[in-house]
Amino acid sequence: MSEDDTIDIEQELDNLLTEVQPNLQDVIKRSFTNVVLQQTKNGEQVKPDTLEDTSYFAKNTQVNLTRLELVKPPTFHMQSLSLDLKSMSLSLRCSLGEVKVRGLYSAFNENLYNLIPVMSEGHVLISLTNMTADVNVGLVLEDDAFSFINPGIEFVHDEVLVKLSWPSPQKSGGYDFSTTEQLAKHIDDLPLTAAISLPLFALLRDKLQRHLGLVLRQATSISEVVSCNPSLFEAYSAMVDSLASNGNKVVDMVLINMRRTLLQSCREVLELPPLQATFMHKIGSISFVGKFETEPGWVKNLATINRVCDVSVTRPDPVRTCFRFTLRIKDFQIGYDEYRIKAMGVSSSGRLVATYGRATLHAALSVGLARWEPYAQLDDLRVQHMDSMDVHITGLGPLSGVVGAVTAWARGAGIAHAAPALARQLQHETHVALAELPLWDMLHAK
Repeated sequence: MSEDDTIDIEQELDNLLTEVQPNLQDVIKRSFTNVVLQQTKNGEQVKPDTLEDTSYFAKNTQVNLTRLELVKPPTFHMQSLSLDLKSMSLSLRCSLGEVKVRGLYSAFNENLYNLIPVMSEGHVLISLTNMTADVNVGLVLEDDAFSFINPGIEFVHDEVLVKLSWPSPQKSGGYDFSTTEQLAKHIDDLPLTAAISLPLFALLRDKLQRHLGLVLRQATSISEVVSCNPSLFEAYSAMVDSLASNGNKVVDMVLINMRRTLLQSCREVLELPPLQATFMHKIGSISFVGKFETEPGWVKNLATINRVCDVSVTRPDPVRTCFRFTLRIKDFQIGYDEYRIKAMGVSSSGRLVATYGRATLHAALSVGLARWEPYAQLDDLRVQHMDSMDVHITGLGPLSGVVGAVTAWARGAGIAHAAPALARQLQHETHVALAELPLWDMLHAK
């Protein structure tokens, strides 16, 4: 094939993508609605979506949350959609309406007075109103349909309302349920909602991603996009591969630099604050107050960070290139080398280590020119998932019955302490790498 033929094919592909994009965009919109209708018509009895037991820790206040579940499955309604076949990217906004989580809470320490008027246990209902999801994904070719990678999903909502109910003794005898309400703008502003924000958004994100995956499989056909032309399909595949190759090269250089500095500076292990928990342990009808405390803990294995798939690349303008990518830490661990627990007049001590099967982060950076000076900046880096937690506890002995509570405390520490520490450290390492690497020159090397 001559150079002129190559140029003609590339120009023909450019014209074709420009022509088919509006129609494909409309097809995806209709498919998004059709998938919602399909799921509604199924009418199957679906088990409630649940969140694992967790705890909230801050300023010596500790509250346990159990039996957490969504009041109803979320339904995604399309509001807007934008497709860019040349940059292999898709952006959309959808509405989830009101999202509600219900469950049980318990707290037995004096700091409960910071939350509600009494020391108690009871029911909790958390409502997030007018929730929307802003979604940005990269597109890839898979069989004869588009699939997506590197999902960036940000949830936005109006007020957060928390209702707490607990049995309150009355003068006439017996118990009536009393209720108090708390209101906030941001989910992490209230102790009880801060404890569930990361797992809740991870659950909603997973359901939305599965919805979008089904939409793309039903709505898109690569052969239709390229009019069943083998030459155009080959040119399209080459364009997609070139985008990914350039993005992979840039991000891999950043990750190599990050891993090296983490290891050389001994920053791949971070310190966590100690935990303190007061709990009620029941045997039959008898209740015992117990105490759990640890020495300072640690987070480790940050230097195992790597990207999960190809990098998504977009060029908003001629002098700026944006990269979105998904990162994962292998065998991400938090631990406490010494804990002590006491209940029913029995004391135990030992070591606690929690290993996560999946610690996943979403990241975005951009490289460009500002007043003809090259720059590279971090646009986003946040923890998306910390799940499949496996807990190893030594030394519980006669107190082995509280292993579930200890697991919930470890999960709460992961949300409240480990996830923010991980994000801060990796953000710092990324800034250092971007300052050291000539990414503009690398990206535009001839």
